[in-house]
Amino acid sequence: MTNTVEENIDNTLNQKTKVPVIDCDLHANPHSQNDLLPYMSDYWKNFMIDCGWRGVFQGAPAMAILQRNCLDSDTPEGGTGASSLRYFREQIADKYNYAYAVINPDATWFISASPQLEMAAAVASAYNDWQIEHWLSKDPSMLGSVVVAAQNPEEAAREIDRVGSHPQIVQVALPSFSPYGAWGNPRYYPIWEAAIRNGLIITYHVSTRGGLYRDGFEVNNFAESQTGNGIPLQVAMSSLVFSGVLEKYKELRFLFNEGGFGWVPNTMYTMDTHWPMLRREVPWVKRPPSEQVREHFWFGTQPLIEPNRPEDTKHVVDLAEMIGRDKIVYTSDYPHFTYNPPEITFKHFPKEFRENILYKNAAKLYGLPVSMEVNK
Repeated sequence: MTNTVEENIDNTLNQKTKVPVIDCDLHANPHSQNDLLPYMSDYWKNFMIDCGWRGVFQGAPAMAILQRNCLDSDTPEGGTGASSLRYFREQIADKYNYAYAVINPDATWFISASPQLEMAAAVASAYNDWQIEHWLSKDPSMLGSVVVAAQNPEEAAREIDRVGSHPQIVQVALPSFSPYGAWGNPRYYPIWEAAIRNGLIITYHVSTRGGLYRDGFEVNNFAESQTGNGIPLQVAMSSLVFSGVLEKYKELRFLFNEGGFGWVPNTMYTMDTHWPMLRREVPWVKRPPSEQVREHFWFGTQPLIEPNRPEDTKHVVDLAEMIGRDKIVYTSDYPHFTYNPPEITFKHFPKEFRENILYKNAAKLYGLPVSMEVNK
């Protein structure tokens, strides 16, 4: 059964967070897909109406649980979870002393899977204009992502240049699965260059298979899909490292979202193990892969490892320490049913490390000023 927000919160910890919170994964979405139509040209508006467009979820695998949200995240106005800025502030942001929330529209991980390149670009552009008008312009604590159709990198770069200079846009949002080839492929260079021109980080969010996402990683149910969230991110990381993207574009910074972080130390050191033996194949990789990961990558907490054995909780902190106290940021995944509130997410982390995760690391990554007394 889908949980409510309150059911996810331990009653013994149900008090307002005493430190600021920067949430790097808020899934704000339109009340309905029709809300995007005003931001499209007459051609695409008419096309969408005539074809009976039902939104970016079309073509996704038929898993009934896929779009489920926390039951009490549905807004009083009748919209789905996180379709109302006012209700999000009331239910989450004010309650947990949010300093900022970074918006990752659900469209982030579906649009790039569409084989209809021109339509995908039109939808991405509409999402960006909708996001700016309905969230960013109404609240300076809301930060935005440039949604792009990555299957057309040149058009994606133009979209980044179109809206990337907005003062509240902080990142380019990409899916974990790439539409064509691996993410280290030179075809994606225009996206990296546009992100650098506009001073934006790159966020990868776990995506759902289908359409142009053809990696051969098939699953039978949503439990398998959720468990494998980190796999495409491991592939993306090794591709970016071994393809020399980080050597060519030293300014790039990446945030991996909703794939956890427990797999990161193993991937770092596995790359280090193979690199000395295979460096003739990748002569452009000049530094140990683990060094590049620590310099260029950050990782979201969601879904946090929650061991059944209490004695194992200390090892979760150890895994995080292996990555670095400055490399993990808080991600709630609100309003999805896998939502992790800050009060329970970090109860077993040391205080200093917990504060780094809740706001200091994200403040440094995004270049944000944060006061210790956000709601006071």
